[in-house]
Amino acid sequence: MAGLSRAARRSRPSAVPSPAAGDADDAGGTLRSWHVYPAFRLLLLGTLATNSAFWMYQIAVGWLALQMTDSPLFVGLAGFAGGIPLLVLSLPAGVAIDRFDRRRVLLAAQWGVMAAAGLFALLVGTGLIGPRSLLLLAAAYGTAMSFVFPTRTTMVTSLVERDDLSNAVALNAAGQNATRVVGPSLAGILIALIGVSGTFAVAAVMQTVAIFSTLRLPPSASRRTARGAPGGLGLTLGLRIVARDPYLVALMLMALASNVLVMPYLNLMPVFARDELGIGSSGLGLLMASTGLGTVAGALSVARSGRLATRQGAQVVTAAAFAALVLAFALTPVVPVAAALLFAAGWMSAAFLALNQTALQLRVDDAVRGRVFSIYLLTWGMLPLGQLSLGLTADRIGAPLATAGICVLALGCIGATARRFPALRPRFVRGTATPP
Repeated sequence: MAGLSRAARRSRPSAVPSPAAGDADDAGGTLRSWHVYPAFRLLLLGTLATNSAFWMYQIAVGWLALQMTDSPLFVGLAGFAGGIPLLVLSLPAGVAIDRFDRRRVLLAAQWGVMAAAGLFALLVGTGLIGPRSLLLLAAAYGTAMSFVFPTRTTMVTSLVERDDLSNAVALNAAGQNATRVVGPSLAGILIALIGVSGTFAVAAVMQTVAIFSTLRLPPSASRRTARGAPGGLGLTLGLRIVARDPYLVALMLMALASNVLVMPYLNLMPVFARDELGIGSSGLGLLMASTGLGTVAGALSVARSGRLATRQGAQVVTAAAFAALVLAFALTPVVPVAAALLFAAGWMSAAFLALNQTALQLRVDDAVRGRVFSIYLLTWGMLPLGQLSLGLTADRIGAPLATAGICVLALGCIGATARRFPALRPRFVRGTATPP
């Protein structure tokens, strides 16, 4: 089967120091990859900086959009403008990741993100920002991030040994999700203290930390076998690999249900904080921090338990629990209960994402990893469609009912996917099959 990692099972990634036996013994457990691989530490530090800045930006843009228009629909439209580049550029980004030095691709994208955040700060600070310029800048920011996200994720495999990949992917996910605590919490405080413009400026400065960290990474050029397919064939290679592998198709469909139907609830957090729970910008930081703390706990639970990453049906259970918990959050009017539900929802969402990403990373060869992973990123690229539709529905029937309805739809899709692909069913369900 094309794209499966037979060669990867026999070879060790380049530019990765082989840890001594003593190091392996001393650096076991949850933080093994952090202790053993210095290059992975650098990558993770850069991820913490750039993703913290990203979540600060997300909160600032949502708050600014709500202040400018007082419309949940425009909040959804701002999320759509920022996320649609991921859908359009996902396949080209995958080709670039496989064909060129991944560190250089990442550096170019990081500079673009920093420039967009700085321009946001300038326009908001001078009062020149308007709805149209907000959408254009959001699209520019999203364009740069559409290269940052997949490049950082695919670089993990070149910095650790295959036996430690599950641990590294989960730690990377924990780092990404930790920023959901730091970024939104800091954004809520900064918006109250120095305003939206100052928040954008701080986010731009944090991107420089990611740039300096990336500069210290070893070159991460793609394998020569990844360069063989020209032009259009290169763009469609990932699609053809996924289409020939039912297990990869199942992983993509599960990601689609979670990312497009459930994840858009985050975009309506300003609406829930201000209009439904009445807790303002500081309360918005609390809600996002609750989600972030849960995601850190969920990702670390996967990093700590090597068995969980290969347990059949784990994706279905965690994805369904995620949708059910967000549904419950949407319908509660009590702030402490809402925060607790968001913590639990964050836990399940992070566990699902770490499990799904690990399964995908282990399934494909490094030579085509960027292109196959770009298909996975298409599920995130479709997130703006969910954000826009949820914003439109919330504008008509209210955020709670709109969010609850889309979660019910997600539960139906998750169940249908598990029914269609036996390899994803939990072992306690009859007729399950081990992933091929």
